[in-house]
Amino acid sequence: MSSKRKGDDEELGLGANPLEERDPLVSTFYRAPEAPKGRARRGKGRQPLKEGRTWRLVTFSFYEEDVRRLDALLSDAKRRGHRRVSRSQIVRLALRQVDLASLPELI
Repeated sequence: MSSKRKGDDEELGLGANPLEERDPLVSTFYRAPEAPKGRARRGKGRQPLKEGRTWRLVTFSFYEEDVRRLDALLSDAKRRGHRRVSRSQIVRLALRQVDLASLPELI
């Protein structure tokens, strides 16, 4: 088992380790910004799309029965000749047809 000593990188021709604590670059460029004092750090929230982008990746959960239904719809669409259809396209089509007036009242 070999232990690494100070200066080993320099001996190998690799130069000084830029991440050593004594290096001023560490404190300015390689450290994460500190959280504001007195309150919890928050995420950025939803940001606008970059110019030229028309879609964003969204992740959400389905129940197993919903996944089976989605897969059945996908298979049926392919059987009907829509060979390039995807789960995403089926979900987008369904979203366009949602009628919130038919949403049941929740207690």
